[in-house]
Amino acid sequence: MTGNDPLRRLTEDGRRLVGEQFLQGQVELSDAEVSDYVEPLPNGANADLDRLDDSVKRVISEYAQFDTAMDGALARDVHECLDVTRRTAGDPGLWHWLAVVRYPEFVFHRWQYSSEAAMREKFLGAGSDLYSNALHRLWWIAELTHDGEDYGLTDVVFANQTMVNKVFDRWFARYQPAVVAICDELSDEPSWVIDDVTRRFNHVLTNIQLEALTEAEARDLVRRIISESR
Repeated sequence: MTGNDPLRRLTEDGRRLVGEQFLQGQVELSDAEVSDYVEPLPNGANADLDRLDDSVKRVISEYAQFDTAMDGALARDVHECLDVTRRTAGDPGLWHWLAVVRYPEFVFHRWQYSSEAAMREKFLGAGSDLYSNALHRLWWIAELTHDGEDYGLTDVVFANQTMVNKVFDRWFARYQPAVVAICDELSDEPSWVIDDVTRRFNHVLTNIQLEALTEAEARDLVRRIISESR
């Protein structure tokens, strides 16, 4: 059950605080520096930030820097602790606040020494791009792959970095029936099959209305593509 900690957002002007030195981990932002650029979310969404604070600290202490396994270790807690709708999750300012102000240590632990452009994306990405912001991507992947309290498919996805990269960096990734079908069907496939099938699936969808597909129809389509790929 989520807590009652109010969630906030970083304003557009606050993005200017994320300069080259910050992205390189050379400076930290003080509360005084960010206070004028942080505001409540319009709908007053809440979260259990105490639990999420503990989860972030645990992941940082248990996983070596850059270890991709920390994504899967944190995703469920990010999803369960943030009491937000998909509409609210579409507000980039929420994820900018979480990454830049609340949990920059996680972003650096997971991504530091990536290119400046990549680091900027992990702090200031979000919106329509599921794969950008370091916290946004964890919430959305969990959102699209969980079934109530069952995060089994979420765990399967994060255990396979190729699947994370090839499924959730595609335009169909926001349509849950397609995501569930393709992740489930590809769960035991090698990387080259995942790469080929997601590319072909994406191409086929140029001639099919994605939102008209049921999960069963998407699953049948994925199975046919896997058969052709082999």
